Amino acid sequence: MAERRCRRLAIAVLLLALACGAPGAAVAAGDEYLCGPYVGLDIKLAPAIRTDVGISGDDHAFSCLAWQSFIYLNWPAKTPGEPDRDARFGRPGVTVWETYKRHDEVFLQGGAPPAPWGVPDRSHGMPQRLAIIHQTDGETLVDRAGKPVYYEMLINRDEFNYIVANRLYDPAAQFALARRGDVELPAGPSAAYGPTGAIEIKAAWKVLSPAELAQSPRRFHTAEAVFEDGSTATVGLVGFHLNQRVTGFTQGLWASFLQIDSAPVAGAEETGHAYSFYDPACARCAVNARTEPPQSTQVEQVFPVAPSARAINDFVQALIRADDPASPWQFYELLGVQWPQYAFGLPAPVPDPQRRLPRGVPLSVGTPSTRTLMNPVLETFRQTPNVSCLGCHADAAIAPQAGAPPLAADYSFLLGHAQAAARE
Repeated sequence: MAERRCRRLAIAVLLLALACGAPGAAVAAGDEYLCGPYVGLDIKLAPAIRTDVGISGDDHAFSCLAWQSFIYLNWPAKTPGEPDRDARFGRPGVTVWETYKRHDEVFLQGGAPPAPWGVPDRSHGMPQRLAIIHQTDGETLVDRAGKPVYYEMLINRDEFNYIVANRLYDPAAQFALARRGDVELPAGPSAAYGPTGAIEIKAAWKVLSPAELAQSPRRFHTAEAVFEDGSTATVGLVGFHLNQRVTGFTQGLWASFLQIDSAPVAGAEETGHAYSFYDPACARCAVNARTEPPQSTQVEQVFPVAPSARAINDFVQALIRADDPASPWQFYELLGVQWPQYAFGLPAPVPDPQRRLPRGVPLSVGTPSTRTLMNPVLETFRQTPNVSCLGCHADAAIAPQAGAPPLAADYSFLLGHAQAAARE
């Protein structure tokens, strides 16, 4: 309780400093600076995205970078991949990342080239087409209404440009590039591919109940969805994975966000709180056990929010609330970040371009900042120590080639979705 009061006091000081024009990263929050010991990073409620952490490479700095990316990606979109800089954060409608290319629009049957960026143009709010209900382990998460959670995977324009320029939608072109050890997604800005670097997103959506739709303020970012059977519904965002390839960090930044009503932390259920995936009245329900619709999944969050992210979450949620008390984004939190490091916190170096070799899997994870990071609505049934984003993605391989060993896809499972032409 005393810790929570101290955090609230620190957040009040930070907000007052921001109101007076002081940079957020320069204001003390408890015994540490909000974004680390340097003033090069701060968090602004603006459609801005950072592509590096400078010399401030610690969990606080990466958590601030992740939150700023989350704000940018969830800013209202004007055109595909671009924010509407005249819009207010939290305005209903499609966001920047929702206009990105879905993986199944990039990797087409027979290795055909995808449609140009911006086709189709979702910036005007066309319904989300949702079909995937299985997590990476093939299991299904079911909400308390007996409906499955839906998942989608998307890439930004920089990664799309890289894939198209190198014809990586074609498994044969993938294999040729991978044999030279040259599959490397752009990290940070580049003249060839764009100003940001590669970004991959995995999102989790649940069908909202009438009670959830009637909440004021609404506690979910919403979208209109159409399903495989042609039915439609309003869905709410419940989980969000981000992999952003930042300058100087080969494996990039990995971050995971969660809607706060999803499930209680194990042993910390809040009395009277309505959870999307936990029924407090079901004392005999097996926790984090596999189910199939319409049997709901009883979920607990095994690992709490990382200590380095707690004050940052409080700060950003308060910042959003102060700008718009009705914004749904105040009900999301950063679970934690993962980034590659060697001894003394130095980033893993970019491979030497003069010494390239075919790279098999798994790739190196260096010394990651944490070995445990997962999301209870994206990896519900894998919430165990030493499971993490980077740890899993080290095994990502390109599309399989007959008779050839698996070659690395630079920590991207999406490249493995490329489809070869059917044989005669």
